[in-house]
Amino acid sequence: MTPLKTKTGLLTAYGLACGYIQEKELSPNVWVTLWHEGGPCYHVRAHDHNTGKRLFWFASGSLKECRKVYAQGHE
Repeated sequence: MTPLKTKTGLLTAYGLACGYIQEKELSPNVWVTLWHEGGPCYHVRAHDHNTGKRLFWFASGSLKECRKVYAQGHE
């Protein structure tokens, strides 16, 4: 069986391709999300639910680049 998570707890490319979404809370009601959208397209988006505003949206064909943005919590 193909693993859904890496040893460090991140979703694998397979897990993301299966529709799983990785999220973490940066501060109260401020979330960053990583997901896959078909083909070679990955997205990272941060949203402040306190103000209802998107902080950023980053898209790339490189999961490695998206993981960097996700880990930093900003572009």
